Amino acid sequence: MREGESTKDDLLGLLLESSMRETGTSGQSGMAMTIEDVIEECKLFYFAGMETTSVLLTWTIVVLGMHPEWQDRAREEVLSLFGKNKPDLEGFSRLKTVSALSQTARSLCRTLLIWVDHLMCR
Repeated sequence: MREGESTKDDLLGLLLESSMRETGTSGQSGMAMTIEDVIEECKLFYFAGMETTSVLLTWTIVVLGMHPEWQDRAREEVLSLFGKNKPDLEGFSRLKTVSALSQTARSLCRTLLIWVDHLMCR
């Protein structure tokens, strides 16, 4: 990257590559994307990801509030796997109940968004 070459294996690399490419199709030379455009795109992805994560966590809390027995099962699973130790990535893949709760919340969130979008378009 320091030598003016972008990597093509991540979003930032693709955006920077696009900003270095010249738009020669219309006969005018210039940047396909300005550096300001790249910065704005990065901000957009950051805030969109934050919003998505926030909504998913909210729906997870709603689902757990509606079903305290699942909340107890998830708590027991986490405590039995990690105890008082700091959670690690390898352990997260073994959390079956927590994973099922996350999938359910994701599904409910997606369904609700589709339903709201349908009502707004009427």
